[in-house]
Amino acid sequence: MKKLLFSLLVMALVAGFAAAEDEGIGLSVGLELGVENVNEGNDGKKNPYLMPILIYEKSFLDDTLDVYAELDYTFGFTKEPDDDGNEVNPQSIYNDIIIGYNLSLGDVSTLSFILENEIDKFIIAPRYEDMNAYNGVFTPAVKFNRKFDFGDLFAQIGAPITYAQYYKDADTAIGLDYTLGWNSTFGLKMEAKICTLLVPDDAAGYTGFETTVSYETGPVYVEVETIIPKERSEEGITITPEVDFSFGNFTFYIKSEFTGIGMSEGDMIISPALGVKYSF
Repeated sequence: MKKLLFSLLVMALVAGFAAAEDEGIGLSVGLELGVENVNEGNDGKKNPYLMPILIYEKSFLDDTLDVYAELDYTFGFTKEPDDDGNEVNPQSIYNDIIIGYNLSLGDVSTLSFILENEIDKFIIAPRYEDMNAYNGVFTPAVKFNRKFDFGDLFAQIGAPITYAQYYKDADTAIGLDYTLGWNSTFGLKMEAKICTLLVPDDAAGYTGFETTVSYETGPVYVEVETIIPKERSEEGITITPEVDFSFGNFTFYIKSEFTGIGMSEGDMIISPALGVKYSF
């Protein structure tokens, strides 16, 4: 809880600092409506949910300092039992804070130092005695970007440290992520990430591969994210396509997450969602 309160305090301070800037506050508010497991796969129940979204994104000091902060609150409408047998509506909070410092290396190259702290689904309800309330990952990273006539090429190395996991007494996990990407001059962006684990030793090694391909033209933005774990037959592949349409300060989007693709046992889970954001 202390880490969550600290994250909220940082967001408040950042928003206050931004309010003093002439160019605006860089704040976005949104609302997402979706259904988890809409196909009721693996004998599970579908769970409609409502998620208010708060995002702050801004650059300072002539784009030398980048700040990103996101806070989402998810309220599910399908009740689940807790340890005491009480039927409660699932509720959780997602929080992500990223701070980056960009060091210019001439006219065409930039070296960035990045710190990210992600709290994935701080569970408010239902609570279970054998589980922690949240999953926390702190990631320091270094990114190098170079401009070319055909676009920007970039490479990044990150070291995610999972300092809190849902299951109690779980070991702290430390990994290395290697990312290569290309930002074209005509709206296409391609990114590939290789994920590895260093600690704990008994699970060290390659853990998965991720790709993100997006294209933006005018008010339309299209993105497809793919996650391919090492144990594909046990965990399955996850594919998430998304389409955004911007109109003035509004952004409307629709997406769907397909999880468990290619598993030897179990069904694919489909979770569609649509939402709107307003930026000012």
